[in-house]
Amino acid sequence: MRVIRTFILHLLVDSAEPEALRGDLRPMPEGKAQPFPDEQALLALLHRLASPAQESPPAGEKCIGDHSNPRGGESTAKTNRRERRERRGFL
Repeated sequence: MRVIRTFILHLLVDSAEPEALRGDLRPMPEGKAQPFPDEQALLALLHRLASPAQESPPAGEKCIGDHSNPRGGESTAKTNRRERRERRGFL
């Protein structure tokens, strides 16, 4: 299953060390900013957050295609349509 995951990346640049890569990464839509001190930590954080070990995408993220819902039940496309109708007040 393909999943789109959205993040906000804040890079903090220190004029004394402009080559140093540090900052924080925030999963969206409702994630807590997770700081990283260097490139290796950023890559490790990305791998951890995008790990296929998570059975389903976090709330607000979407699956690509019409794959079955990993939790069982209706397909992702049906779930997405139902959620859109609920937000509009149709259900």
